[in-house]
Amino acid sequence: MAVILTFNRFCFLLCTLFSSKHSNFSTTGFDDWKNALKCISGHENGSEHHKNMLTYSSRQRESGQLDSVLLKQLHNEQLYWQNVLKRIVAVVKFLSSRGLPFRGNNETIGSEQNSNDLGTLELLSQFDPFLHEHMKKHGNSGKGNTSYLSANICEEFICLMGNKVLSEIISELKKAKYYSISVDSTLDLSHVDQLTFTDRYVKDLAPVERFLQFVPIHGHGAEHLETVVLNFLQENEISISDCHGQSYDNASNMAGQYSGLQKRIKDKSESALFIPCAGHSLNLVGNSAAGCCLEAIIFFDFVQCLYNFFSTSTHRWQVLLSFVGKVKKIVKQLSGTRWSARADAVTCLHDSYDEIKKALEFLIKDISQLKETQNNA
Repeated sequence: MAVILTFNRFCFLLCTLFSSKHSNFSTTGFDDWKNALKCISGHENGSEHHKNMLTYSSRQRESGQLDSVLLKQLHNEQLYWQNVLKRIVAVVKFLSSRGLPFRGNNETIGSEQNSNDLGTLELLSQFDPFLHEHMKKHGNSGKGNTSYLSANICEEFICLMGNKVLSEIISELKKAKYYSISVDSTLDLSHVDQLTFTDRYVKDLAPVERFLQFVPIHGHGAEHLETVVLNFLQENEISISDCHGQSYDNASNMAGQYSGLQKRIKDKSESALFIPCAGHSLNLVGNSAAGCCLEAIIFFDFVQCLYNFFSTSTHRWQVLLSFVGKVKKIVKQLSGTRWSARADAVTCLHDSYDEIKKALEFLIKDISQLKETQNNA
């Protein structure tokens, strides 16, 4: 209600101070609590109360409030922390947009091993007097002191930005209505299996692909994966009936035509056509073709052994660099999941063949090397 009752009896801020008429709310005190709702409503809609409100507003504009200095101080304090947060947000956006890590070995300002967000703020503070004074005053203040420089604040901004990006993507997806899904899982550094959830849809008459989220999973069974996918769509209010396509790798739990994930999703949406991932399929073709040829197996084993021979010793690596130089390509290792890595390794071996051979001949003749090293060379 608009009426402000203090000490449980008076309309103190308005009618007690400015009213020229005697009433329960201004002089004697209101105590008819049984009929309080009716009486208070009648008072706040009365002409006297309205007149007192106008008088109060006029006095406030002309003479100011008793707490005007405190309000100004509060406003300045709000602007100060808003300016601090603008700089924190800018740094978090910068590091996130480039996929750079945040954490370091410590959270100490001035340390060369602190986190990247603090290091970036320190760099900016050299050219920003406001940020310099803030970090000088509030830096390394410890727990319980507000500074907005802690790792917890940084993590909170990352989560807020991530949720905002996710909501924007989901909004685009719902506007497009029809979509297709692609999921795959991999272990992260903490050995948690993360399911990568990706959507494809049409925006402005052009196809777009958006990564949505990493979803932790506890198994690779088709039934479990179906539950995870459907729960994710339901939590984000995305209709499974609008799914018109799905693309996974060729594993039986994903592509199985009788009980795989693609069959289970298709049972929920008949228009969700399954197309095997072209990248996975091409990789399988390359691996299978090479695996059928003994000469190919021996050759790729040699390419990997050549890389291991040079890379496991800093001295041998420097010898190789001295012969290859900056123009030619250096040896590269193979990859069990990415066939293009083998093409890169073979290309480097082909382009720098003579230089690599000279480096091996140098190591053979180098009497300071172990006999085993000379023999391997």
